[in-house]
Amino acid sequence: LNGISKPFWQDWILAEPSHFLTPEFLHLIHREFYNHDVKWLISAVGDMEVDFWFSVLQPITGFCHFQGGISKLKQVTG
Repeated sequence: LNGISKPFWQDWILAEPSHFLTPEFLHLIHREFYNHDVKWLISAVGDMEVDFWFSVLQPITGFCHFQGGISKLKQVTG
């Protein structure tokens, strides 16, 4: 969590994200997002449009910034 020192769920019992967001589940979500949603978006609006919108996003500390876009990525890992 970037810049959040006290998450809203800190007082909830059994609400530790590392307990219910296991590595396998995170990998599944990551692959599903790229293999389905991103590829559908690229085919719907075109790779130049998707690359443009990713290139103008503001860089955030701790996150990767894709200045050249994402349509030419060969491998996506989590």
